[in-house]
Amino acid sequence: MTLADPQFGEELNRQAGDAARDTANAVLAQYPEIGQRFGENAQQAWTTHLRQQIVELGAAIAAGKPELFTSRVVWLRTTMAARDVPVTDLDISLETLRRILDSRLEANLRSAVLDCIDQARAALDSTAAEAQPSTLDAGLACDRVAIRYVQAVVAGNALTGMEIVMDAVREGLSLRDAVLKVLLPAQREAGHLWHLNRISVAEEHMVTSTTQRLMAVLASYAEYKPDSGRTAVAAAVAGNAHDIGIRAISYLLEFEGWRTIYLGPDVPRGEFPEAIECFDADIVMLSLALTNQLPALRRTIDAIRARCGDSVKILVGGTGLADVPDLWREIGADGYAADAAGTLSLAEELVPLQ
Repeated sequence: MTLADPQFGEELNRQAGDAARDTANAVLAQYPEIGQRFGENAQQAWTTHLRQQIVELGAAIAAGKPELFTSRVVWLRTTMAARDVPVTDLDISLETLRRILDSRLEANLRSAVLDCIDQARAALDSTAAEAQPSTLDAGLACDRVAIRYVQAVVAGNALTGMEIVMDAVREGLSLRDAVLKVLLPAQREAGHLWHLNRISVAEEHMVTSTTQRLMAVLASYAEYKPDSGRTAVAAAVAGNAHDIGIRAISYLLEFEGWRTIYLGPDVPRGEFPEAIECFDADIVMLSLALTNQLPALRRTIDAIRARCGDSVKILVGGTGLADVPDLWREIGADGYAADAAGTLSLAEELVPLQ
């Protein structure tokens, strides 16, 4: 599929609520055993789930990248399997969604949507890859620190976890490596453990809040390089509440002498041009966590370009672009980095010292 039109994604978003409700009703009416598995909240749970699926589908259609939806469905297969939900439930929901959308959509959008769903269902039929138990390697020194940190925090001992990392810093671990090689990998591990149903949402949030606290503590110990005369605006785009990565990058740039204007998570597109002009920024760094935030990223870049032109560099990153690392070119950015270390290097390249 080569179709790429943001308006088609908006059309799916417009219909998401009604289509999700109708699909959930059809699934639960035809397959009462699914409702029994989910109990009295089955209707709400499936409607919410399907609405999210439609938004993800819309993002893939808008980008002309059906593999984005396929990747999300495969991720969901692992999530559901870890919670003892049969993969057939997911396939049934997709088949029913396909039928509902087939009856609702105009011809110019229908074939692309149906093809996208068909590709995702085909991926479900393939042999599922066994999920790795951990993203960390106990044979690596920094990963061992990250493992101990996560274990302590999940056990309810946030201060102990923080002290584990601070001890490593006192023993010679650089602040940069503490962030890049311990805290950010620890965050990925917490997300992975939630994905496998090894920890709860609350426990994952405990790791996140502790990491936020600890990064601020580490920043208080940093030896900052002289002001380099460069300014970066950094934020997570609208809809993205996961800002640990971009927050960490902001701290690390400050260590290197940048002035960073960190706007936080879930920032509306209209705020960026104002901040760029107000602070005379050289670069703006935008983060997205999920593919359904791609339309927000595109609108944000369009708003920046409309008001600021090419006077500011735009660097994008985050897991929402992991499956389509070349998409940044199509949406008007100046670069993409797959991780925090790459973001720091690319920022230096895009805005070199004068």
